[in-house]
Amino acid sequence: MNIGNYVFNGPYDPSKGFKNNFGAVYAILDDYNNVIDVGETGNINDRFPNHDRKDCWPKHAHGNTQLFILLDSNIDKRLQIESGIRNQYNPPCGER
Repeated sequence: MNIGNYVFNGPYDPSKGFKNNFGAVYAILDDYNNVIDVGETGNINDRFPNHDRKDCWPKHAHGNTQLFILLDSNIDKRLQIESGIRNQYNPPCGER
């Protein structure tokens, strides 16, 4: 899935964790590929499945929510990608 000129892997179920821990930029999209939320984490399993904004997602989603991830171990790069996507899509969940 292309999001903000980056290729994200997915979809994944945001209510489930992952076998391994890794750093990533993540995006929550709905059934119509609207970007509902975007963020970054150094440990994906610290963020999912107990994400602090997960209650916001269904309020703004059309249909189901899906998780897409872009693996990157560099925090500065993750923050730059997150900021760019947030500025481009202005997702309703999270802060700019």
